[in-house]
Amino acid sequence: MYNVVRTSELRARGVQSRCIRDAIGCCLLALTQGMYSIVVRCSNPRHSAIAEFVTDEAWIKRVAELTDQQSGLLRFELLDMFEKLRVASYPHYGVDDVIWRVSAGFIHDFQLFRPPRGKVFIAHPTRRHSSADVVRTSKSIPEADVVRIGKMSLTSPIRTAFDLIGQLGEPEGFAALETCLRRSVFGSDAGADEAARFGYPPDTQALAERRIAEDFMPVLLRLSKGQSRAQRLLSAVGPLSESYAESRFKYNLAQLRLTGFRQQTRIWDGRAFLTRVDFLHRESRTIVLVDGFSKYADNGVRLVRKEVRQYNRLLELGYRIVRLNFNEVINLEECATKLFGQAPHLRAFIAPRQRSGVR
Repeated sequence: MYNVVRTSELRARGVQSRCIRDAIGCCLLALTQGMYSIVVRCSNPRHSAIAEFVTDEAWIKRVAELTDQQSGLLRFELLDMFEKLRVASYPHYGVDDVIWRVSAGFIHDFQLFRPPRGKVFIAHPTRRHSSADVVRTSKSIPEADVVRIGKMSLTSPIRTAFDLIGQLGEPEGFAALETCLRRSVFGSDAGADEAARFGYPPDTQALAERRIAEDFMPVLLRLSKGQSRAQRLLSAVGPLSESYAESRFKYNLAQLRLTGFRQQTRIWDGRAFLTRVDFLHRESRTIVLVDGFSKYADNGVRLVRKEVRQYNRLLELGYRIVRLNFNEVINLEECATKLFGQAPHLRAFIAPRQRSGVR
């Protein structure tokens, strides 16, 4: 699968090291030392022996679909797939090795913003080692927080989300925790998408609280450090963020101590249902819409026209609407500037700062 091939296999067919080096960046993707994936059916006659190893035409097609044919730029989805393949194909895992941090995040299909790429992150009870391919950290992972997928042992999705707080920062860890909770509540990404289309059940929040108590808290209590910060973030997560951007905005609300917003709220026009909005501050009649460009691309002009009509009607009903794009959401200062600039009355709903007594 994925046209993964080893150096030893190539050499056994007479492919010399010079040819392999020449093919990297052309038809070969270097994964880790001695491991490659053939990503293009190359027309270069010097690489014809490599093309004979192609067994997965669907992978070749997928790479082409996710590559801009004019610029050659790769979509982030493809970059994440490359990292997932890098982790899965690494040939030198030891008995006590556990894949963790961002490497486990790729396997668990977390959406991450500009994550570190090119290395496999491994936890080991006693060994510590870094190379061009691997960062092996001396760290014991409780067996209860380890799952096995194929030949890989890796941290569970929830444990991985907590670990990302320390590696990539609170925003990434928060978004990963929300992804885990959403999947836990609705069973899968597909189940969550179905709930988003047909309406969230009225017991969604109660089910989320039960999942946090039963599934998340035991993992949190097994953390050797960072429990307080993990608990603070966990107290703010929910199952209703429908994208990475919505999770980042929800994290921003917590950072700004801005209270009163509710997610995925239905708006009525008299007795008629008008629309469902990303975030609603009912008391101040403020709506925040977060980064919806992908859905316009997917659904076309008809959806744009429909939402323009809904937008105008919301204004007629007295709502103030703030639109935030992706770049604004991932930058806390830009987000706060636009939010309070367009809806200054929201400052009245900032919660008092809690003093810890630590200076």
